[in-house]
Amino acid sequence: MSSLNLKGLARVVVVAGLSLGLSACFRPLHGPTASGQSLQTELASIDVPEVEWPPQLANAGHYLRSELIYALNGSGSATPKRYNLRLAFTKSQTSPIVDSQYGTASSVIVGGTLTYTLTTLDGATVITQGTATSTASFDRFPQRFANIRAARDAEIRLSKDLADQVRTRLSAVLATRT
Repeated sequence: MSSLNLKGLARVVVVAGLSLGLSACFRPLHGPTASGQSLQTELASIDVPEVEWPPQLANAGHYLRSELIYALNGSGSATPKRYNLRLAFTKSQTSPIVDSQYGTASSVIVGGTLTYTLTTLDGATVITQGTATSTASFDRFPQRFANIRAARDAEIRLSKDLADQVRTRLSAVLATRT
């Protein structure tokens, strides 16, 4: 009987020891960064300059930049800029389903690939770079204006998802940067 209690006690001690040993390995993402600044202040100090997008990317590029600015500095406060975020964006559209009666696509998948580079404000040091990809879909209808609005909504959803991915990746990098 006492051997069962010792086994149970040994398991509790092992689990407690492992959890205490691993607790130092984790750093809260939204806590203070390695430099002592709050993560929100670090993210707000990223400048997202305007990009001259080609005409076919103008709307999606505008939505993307707006979503990134909001994701990085949702407060709208004027924070001194320390970093520069350069963007390159490509967009694609595919129509996997075609209505055989009318010969038109009944759904569209909008895909986007965003390549970003975070540098110091003077551009001398690259802090991180990466690529985020996402897709959004919409159904097409006989009404032309409904299709235009559905395509715009898909571009906005795509932009929000790409901005969230970039914000998360930048947060991970800036949280550990001294």
